[in-house]
Amino acid sequence: MTHPTPTPGTPAPGPAASLGARLAALVGDLDSQHRREQDAYAQGYRDGHRTGWQIGYGHAHHEMAGHWTRLAAHVRQLARTSPIDELERRRWDGRREDFANPRPTDRQSRRLAAALTRRRTA
Repeated sequence: MTHPTPTPGTPAPGPAASLGARLAALVGDLDSQHRREQDAYAQGYRDGHRTGWQIGYGHAHHEMAGHWTRLAAHVRQLARTSPIDELERRRWDGRREDFANPRPTDRQSRRLAAALTRRRTA
């Protein structure tokens, strides 16, 4: 391998010349380096967002499972302890068949409504 001999009057390439050449190459590559950094940042942001989304869904599924477990236990407890007559009494305020029948408080509310009407007209 032969090395070129420097021509007389030109400085020999030294560390400063090679450093200058490397700096010039880096400055020339600045736009593509900036683009690579932006792409890496965007990819990292997307990965972080996706991971956060998956973690959030995991937490939500865990919470829903806990709520469903408590609800199922409550329904089982209710089904085991209350006969159908008790459930109808709670829901229909008595038996279901008697729900449409007049109640004692119906007359009282009618009397109160009539008294209010008389008071307004008087």
